[in-house]
Amino acid sequence: MYSALYFLHPLVYLSLFIALSFAAIPTQGNCNTCLPNPIATTYPHNVTGTINATTSVLLVPIPYARSLLPSRFANSILTHAYTRFNIPRSTYPIVIEATIDHDIRFNNSAVVPDFSSIRFTFPFIDLLGDGYSNFRYTGYIYLSADSPIAINGSEGYGETALPASFDPPNAPYKAARYGTHISFAVYANGSAVHRQHQYQPMHNQLVATTEFRDMTDISPVPLAFYKNVTNQPMFGNNTAVCDNMISLWNTTISTGAYAPQGIVGDVVVGPPLVPRKQIFRGARGIRAQRAFVENNYLPCGTLKGYSGTGIGDSG
Repeated sequence: MYSALYFLHPLVYLSLFIALSFAAIPTQGNCNTCLPNPIATTYPHNVTGTINATTSVLLVPIPYARSLLPSRFANSILTHAYTRFNIPRSTYPIVIEATIDHDIRFNNSAVVPDFSSIRFTFPFIDLLGDGYSNFRYTGYIYLSADSPIAINGSEGYGETALPASFDPPNAPYKAARYGTHISFAVYANGSAVHRQHQYQPMHNQLVATTEFRDMTDISPVPLAFYKNVTNQPMFGNNTAVCDNMISLWNTTISTGAYAPQGIVGDVVVGPPLVPRKQIFRGARGIRAQRAFVENNYLPCGTLKGYSGTGIGDSG
């Protein structure tokens, strides 16, 4: 049965959810590796926070990438938009992010508890059909099962939000079997529909893992790629509204001693992110923290030609 709130405009729904939940949020979680939100007072009338993430690039053949996209977007990849980032035109950069959202604030008050997620993102999509405006598509996202605000927020964009538990629960990675390695694991707590058939995972079934080690540099895909991709407006299967998530890479939590670190390793994912279990070996990426400003549920057409807010947040 649908709640009456379901039929409200997503912005109204989110505002009500935040208002009803506000008094129940005494702390921002237990993420020991997460730095405080450095921009809450700079943007007091926006939703702000930090993202602590491992972000990796899976370079796959374009036909394979198209097979994973809904048919209406399969031929909307702007290949010319990413070749400047040392990516061959014959391949496509799927981006997978394992994250924890931390210290989320509005009017400088905590509004959403920390939550973890992992998502397959398809950047450089020509959503508007103009040949140059870059958007990134997410069909499925695993989210902390105990974060109804995050789950309902994602569903407002037409994403299939899958409740999950994470290891570690309060960080985007932990020390793995070797001292120089870090790992992340996702366990399903629900079900999802993948294309024409029902995907029903067992309770606490392992559905995704990552294991990385540090590199001495960020290569072959440069940092400018990650700045660009994390600033492309996000959309799901509801193409009427987009998430204008602005990632700021020039604050104190992303520079100096906290500058992004290059990583390399393996990513293992299965349904519904991909039709069958896949192991992507030698995936390159970064681990980094960044501040964000989020503008929810904007008409996608208003983000035509969007390129961030200026130096420091887009490549």
